[in-house]
Amino acid sequence: MPGVRIVTDSTCDLPLELVREYNITVIPEFVHIGNETFLDRVELSADEFHRRLASWSPNSLVLNSNHPPTEVFEEVYKRILKEGENIISIHHSAKLGGTFQAAVTARNNILAPTSQIAVIDSLSASFGLGIIALEAAKRARQGLHHSELVSIVNRMIFQTHVIFFTETMHYLQHSGRINSKAQAALGPTPATNFRPLLRLEDGLIVPFERTRTRTKAIEGLCEFVEDFPHIEEMAIMYSTSPNDVETLLNRIAPIFPRERVFVGLFSPALAVHLGPGSMGVTVYEGGVF
Repeated sequence: MPGVRIVTDSTCDLPLELVREYNITVIPEFVHIGNETFLDRVELSADEFHRRLASWSPNSLVLNSNHPPTEVFEEVYKRILKEGENIISIHHSAKLGGTFQAAVTARNNILAPTSQIAVIDSLSASFGLGIIALEAAKRARQGLHHSELVSIVNRMIFQTHVIFFTETMHYLQHSGRINSKAQAALGPTPATNFRPLLRLEDGLIVPFERTRTRTKAIEGLCEFVEDFPHIEEMAIMYSTSPNDVETLLNRIAPIFPRERVFVGLFSPALAVHLGPGSMGVTVYEGGVF
């Protein structure tokens, strides 16, 4: 019986040590900074990007990201199939970029059946995607069949929740990652005067709660976590505000052991859309197996 390799993209925010330990194939997104282009987390590390991000003003540089070309997915898929493994390729929400569609096109181009290559839209991003990809890789190591793993991933999608806020809405507005309906729901208040909590819902960024100060936004993250009676996995992601991470860890300690919380930096491919000072929480409820 062929083994199963998990493929994902660099917006998963998984640390390199876990990627290596569980043999996850991570395809990097492209990061555009002014006239320069980098492979996410390959040619530009998260640490280096966030050091630079802290010194930029919102209008100082044009920042953006782009999905890997179809040809890259084709090469990766062919190599893994040649090694005798089937594939589950899990990617960030198709409503936030073209990575998922590029993966689907690649599978179709090489005429691989879904029983060999399953391409799945996680409806998520950041460690929401990362938790799903990591759990799938752990289960693949246990010898689960391809179809069993696909079922687990599809169930996990609806048990994984991402909420975040940004210091300014400029980056999301500029990159078009927040749609006009969501923008209208935020109201006419200038972006510099409030820090709304935003949530990934059915793969879209939607308003969750209108908060004016950073302190209130952090409290909102805590209250969001408190609403879940059972949490199996949790992550805190941030850009340039490590001190606030400690505040959040202390607040949630009575709910979830802080030593079990994954803490990491947003990948550059995500941070170009969020800007400095952004922070988010991912909660995986569990209980789907």
